Amino acid sequence: MMLLVDDLLDVSRIARGKVELRTQRIDLRGILAKAIEIASPLFEQRNHHFDLRGSSQPVVVDGDEGRLTQIFANLLTNAAKYTDPGGHIALSVAVADREVTVEVRDDGIGISQDLLSRVFELFVQGYQGAQRAAGGLGLGLTLVRNFVELHGGTVTAQSPGLGRGSTFTVRLPIVDGPRTGKSRERPRSAPVAASTGQRVLIVDDNEDARMLLAEILSQVGHDVLAVGDPVEALHAVDAFHPDVAVLDIGLPVMDGFELAAHLRAKPGCAACRMVALTGYGQAHDRERSMQAGFTAHLVKPVDLQQLIAAIRPPGAARDATDARR
Repeated sequence: MMLLVDDLLDVSRIARGKVELRTQRIDLRGILAKAIEIASPLFEQRNHHFDLRGSSQPVVVDGDEGRLTQIFANLLTNAAKYTDPGGHIALSVAVADREVTVEVRDDGIGISQDLLSRVFELFVQGYQGAQRAAGGLGLGLTLVRNFVELHGGTVTAQSPGLGRGSTFTVRLPIVDGPRTGKSRERPRSAPVAASTGQRVLIVDDNEDARMLLAEILSQVGHDVLAVGDPVEALHAVDAFHPDVAVLDIGLPVMDGFELAAHLRAKPGCAACRMVALTGYGQAHDRERSMQAGFTAHLVKPVDLQQLIAAIRPPGAARDATDARR
C-alpha cells in the first residue's frame, strides 16, 4: 500500500510539474546494481534465469540517483511480473555516440500490438490473469517514461506479440569532465581504483548480487572469490587466504555471524577482516555486527562507495585522507 501511495504521489507531482531532480555525476553501473538487488527477490521467488551484460568501464551520467534506480527497478520487476516461472530476463548495457543504451528483455507474455502504443500511459496494464492479480495500478511504466524524459533520455517498448516476450530500451546521455550544473547534494564520484588490491571473499546466496559485486570489485583492482554458501566458503579459505570476507548475514545452513566465527578458526582466514552485508540497518543490527567482530555493516542495496571503502585496508584509507589534505 505504501508503494502504491508513493507512486500515486509521484504521478501527482509529475502532473503538476513539481518533480525536482537532485542531480549529480554518477556511474550508472551502481544504479543498475541497486535496481537488480531490488528485483532479485522476485526473480528468486519465480525461479527466473537472469543474465547481465554490463560495461567494464564507468558509464557516467548526470542524474538523480533515486529516480534512476526507480526507473530500472520498475522495468526489472515489471519483466518479472509478466514472465512465467522459470523464464528468462536479461539486462544489457551498451555505450556509443555519447549515449548509453540499457535494454531489459524477457521471454514472458509479451504485449499485444494494440496495447504497445499505449503501454506508457497512466493506468494501462496488460492482461494479468489470476496469478498476476496483485500487479499494481499500472503506474510503473508511466513513471519510467516521465523520469527518463526528465533526464533527457528516451524509453521505448517492443514486442513481437502475445506470448513472445518484450524489450524495453532506455537511452540516456553520458557525460565526462567536471560537472558544471547545480546540485542539491554533494556529487558522488564513480568507484575509483583500489589503492591496494585485496584478496576478497564474497559469500552471498543471491547469485545475481554475488556476481555483480565480484565483477565491480575485480574492476577496481581486487582479487575476488565469490561463493554461494557457507560450506563452500569454509572449503575455499585455506587455499585463497582472503584479506577481507564480505558475508551476507541471511545465509542458508548457518548465518553470517556463525560463518564469521568458523572462518576465524581457519588458518587461511585467521586475520582477515569481516564485512557484514544485510538487509537490516537498525541500530541494534549494527551493534550485533560490531559485537561479532565485523569491521563494517553494509545495508542492501549496497552503496558501492561504502563497499570499496570498507574493503580498503585501514592504512590505505589514512593515506588517501592525508593525500586529500
